[in-house]
Amino acid sequence: MKKLKKLMLLSLLVLGVTGCGLWAQNDKESQPNDNINQIEETGQEENEKDKEQAPVENKLVLAMNTTTTLNPLYNTQANVEQALYLIFSPLINIEEDGSISENLAQSWVVSPDQTVVTITLKQGLTWHDGQPVTSDDVIFTLNQIAKIPDCPYKQATENIQTMERIDDTTFKIVYRQSFSGVLQTLFFPVIPQHIYDVENNSSMDITPIGCGPYMYDSITPLKALYLKANPNYFNGKPNIETVQINFIPDEVSGLYSFKQGLIDMVYTNETEWGKYTNSSSREPYEMVSSIYEFMGVNFNKPIFQSAAIRNALIYALDREEIVKLYYLEHAVITDTPISPESYLYNKNLETKQYDKEKARYLLAEQGYELDEKTGYMTKDGRIFSFTVMVNEENTDRIKVANAMQRMYADVGIDMQIEKVDKETYFSRLASKQFEAFLGGWQLSYALDLSFAFHSSSILSGDNYVSYRDEKMDELLQQAFTATAENVTEAYNALQEYFVEMSPYISLYFKKSVLMMKDTIGGNIEATPRNIFANVEEWTIS
Repeated sequence: MKKLKKLMLLSLLVLGVTGCGLWAQNDKESQPNDNINQIEETGQEENEKDKEQAPVENKLVLAMNTTTTLNPLYNTQANVEQALYLIFSPLINIEEDGSISENLAQSWVVSPDQTVVTITLKQGLTWHDGQPVTSDDVIFTLNQIAKIPDCPYKQATENIQTMERIDDTTFKIVYRQSFSGVLQTLFFPVIPQHIYDVENNSSMDITPIGCGPYMYDSITPLKALYLKANPNYFNGKPNIETVQINFIPDEVSGLYSFKQGLIDMVYTNETEWGKYTNSSSREPYEMVSSIYEFMGVNFNKPIFQSAAIRNALIYALDREEIVKLYYLEHAVITDTPISPESYLYNKNLETKQYDKEKARYLLAEQGYELDEKTGYMTKDGRIFSFTVMVNEENTDRIKVANAMQRMYADVGIDMQIEKVDKETYFSRLASKQFEAFLGGWQLSYALDLSFAFHSSSILSGDNYVSYRDEKMDELLQQAFTATAENVTEAYNALQEYFVEMSPYISLYFKKSVLMMKDTIGGNIEATPRNIFANVEEWTIS
């Protein structure tokens, strides 16, 4: 089976992220730099002035990293990506549970073998300059995605064989192989061919023109981008008249800007986001992200060969305590890489609960006995001992590793911790020079888990743990090629086997949070993939 290639992500960004990749996030506590101090001082002055000014403007103030492009297909910064959804609308929407809904696409028909999708656009769609949105624009966008090496929407084109224009609003995509997540790959921003079919189309000199809820107004280099409501937006003109997007040096600056009241909202995966709220913040809007955290074990090591041993490693962990103490309950415990919020999640599964006695029992079944002198479980005179590798800049994971070390010691398992820099971390994963490691995957909503667990991915893919299992390979293939009629059954079977075999020591899915000022109201229906999914219904009061 040919797997869909996944994107590698190396750092945790303040706003939403795309693709799928090993998550070696940088959670090190950041201190305000000179730019942030300047922001805070300026903010205090502006706040004093605001008190003397007239009623609140009908304006939304945001922040994004300083960028070198406003073409969404070239951008690789997560908070810039979210901001650009205000200008460029995706072909379809992805809901919080991973299912899809219409956006520019009004309807779609999938062939029985799931290799052909025929898509019809909504009638009357127009670009910000008044030109019609057509099938040619969507096909052009997909061709651009295929050409751009680091495009974050690459998964949309990796399986495409051909594309065919049927008429102005209808087109057909033919895929090389059946894929149950094919519709989720249609989440990408569409760009106009008549604007971007030029050389150097990533240039900041090109005025960004999309068909989203807001249109370009002006830009002050290194300061801010200004947008205005699109009167011809297909979902209706937005209630908020203007948007100001301040340029910031980094994501931490965005959090401090929100704390100082300089921006109206911020979207983050930061664990301790509570310290950035203020008296004017409304109730935070939390969502389960697609960041799956786990402990991977090296299957080339004899100690990890038994599924009973791996399940003992799960039962020995009080994951609820870990989530409560170190993630401040901003995570959801899981036994599989499929989120409990996903429409594909097997709701008949019971999450493994903390049970020290069961952990000891499973170890005893594998021949381990408690050595009263050392307090460790031993077999053939050898202590059950292993070393877990952690990327040292991730302070959350360091804390979790220390907690795991304590919990494993309680059942007689000796777990040592090895802290390494990010470069060493990824190098040793690729060369499989580890016993165990703490890691995470930023999973795509077009879900294909073969990249991490299929036997074919051991040498040439991201199956770093060297997990080899013919039945797992078969279940992955069935889930990959499942149709709408049997996709639930296929993924249920995959999850049941995953829970039985535990190829990863599953920990939790992290949550993301949207923090907003209490002046923002209306019907807010943000999704992890696009927090501005229904921004036209928001209000400023």
